[in-house]
Amino acid sequence: MARGKAKTRYALLIRGINVGTKNSLPMEELRAMLGELGCTGVRTLLASGNAVFATELAPAALRGGIEAALAGFMGRPIATTLRTASELEAVVAGRPFGAVADDPSRLCVTFLAGPPSAAELAPLRAQDWAPERFEVAGREISTWYANGQAKSPLAAALAKLPLRGAVTTRNWNTVTKLLGMLREP
Repeated sequence: MARGKAKTRYALLIRGINVGTKNSLPMEELRAMLGELGCTGVRTLLASGNAVFATELAPAALRGGIEAALAGFMGRPIATTLRTASELEAVVAGRPFGAVADDPSRLCVTFLAGPPSAAELAPLRAQDWAPERFEVAGREISTWYANGQAKSPLAAALAKLPLRGAVTTRNWNTVTKLLGMLREP
């Protein structure tokens, strides 16, 4: 009896879902879309475009299938971010800012499609953001917002960066919950 290809577990992060009436995507619909692509064990977290699942699909085919399904439902292109369980493990293991980041709702990770270039990061590196902080590691930018994101100058500057591809941010609570879901059988 032949065995199927090994499945990889992923976290899917979609930017800007369910933040306004034009961006409404019911999580039941997202789970159904992923199921139709052959994803198994699909679970969603919150109503904001976070899902975990397993699949045999290669990353490019998976991303293409998800984005095509989302575009069909939403009526416009939707960029997605995927991280494997091991990639998300590395993000959590590398938790930046140590004891300074004592409130997980103010510690955030911005997930990028690829590593940012020096030119893309130049506006962040051009000034001192204290007491806020940022750290770049591969395809992630971690940020600490000492007084919260709402009026943060660092958050505003990060949002204006000319980053390529999909970009989406999650707070540490969400990042660790997604990792916990990926670890569950």
